[in-house]
This record gives sequence, C-alpha cells and structure tokens, in this order.
Amino acid sequence: MALAKPKNIRLELRSDIAAVNFPYGKRRGIEDLLVRTVRYCRAIRNHRQKRPSQSKSPKQVLGVLVMKSRLRGRQDDSLLRAYVFSALFRAWMIGFGEYPKINNKGGSATQFVIFADFILHRLHIGKVEDHLEEFRSYRKKLFISSGFEVVRGKVI
Repeated sequence: MALAKPKNIRLELRSDIAAVNFPYGKRRGIEDLLVRTVRYCRAIRNHRQKRPSQSKSPKQVLGVLVMKSRLRGRQDDSLLRAYVFSALFRAWMIGFGEYPKINNKGGSATQFVIFADFILHRLHIGKVEDHLEEFRSYRKKLFISSGFEVVRGKVI
C-alpha cells in the first residue's frame, strides 16, 4: 500500500509556474500571489460550508437573534471566482508584461489558458474558457464605467 502524498499547495503551484516558463526573477512573487489566492479561496469555501451546531442556542440581544440563518442550496461563487481570475490575470501580467490571450472555443489553447487550467483545476473550477471570457467582459465593463478606455483588453 502506497503512502498518501501530502498536499503542499506551494510546491504544486511552483511546478505549474515552471511548466509555463515564467521568467526566473519573477517566479517567487507570482508564487506568493497565487498561494495567497488559493488559500483564501479555500478558506472562504470551508467557512461557508460549516454550520453552527444545533446544540448551541443563538444569543439574543433585546429579543433579536444575532446569528442569521444561511440560505439553502449552492452558494454563489461568482465574486470568489472573479478574485481568483483577477489574481491569474495579474500574475500573467507581472510575469510576461502583456495582457493574457484567451483562445476561442475549439481552438488550440494558449499558454495563459493552460496555466489558468492548472490553477483552476486545483480549486475545482471548471469551464475555464467560459469563465475567463466572462471575467474579461466583466473587467472591461468595470473599467469603462470608471472612465477608462479599453481596447482589446488593454487599458488606455
């Protein structure tokens, strides 16, 4: 029987960063950025899944319950995904100094999509191309509403 390999997110991300050939001088900063992002994402997801135990009664302050009950069903991850995608875009721009290119569906995957797929697979986020295109249009809409001009993903 083989022993289980312990999960070390820093080592896993280091191998993903090396696979995409980021410049050596910038790998440490990119690694730190992505490790913080993955840990934050996992912490938020784990915190959401835990529910207060039923044995403890909620505290009442002047007849009002302090603890609100959560909605049932799957939680909305759109803002958490936006945080992860912004970190991926930032890491790519720090490493290569250019805006990342997203391939069309059915076309050959660009280096950025391959890199993003490595990271998003570890966070259990699927449909990489769909989510990246959605984030890119969301980001463009935010920049335009703030008064910036955006041409092909580049802010002018």
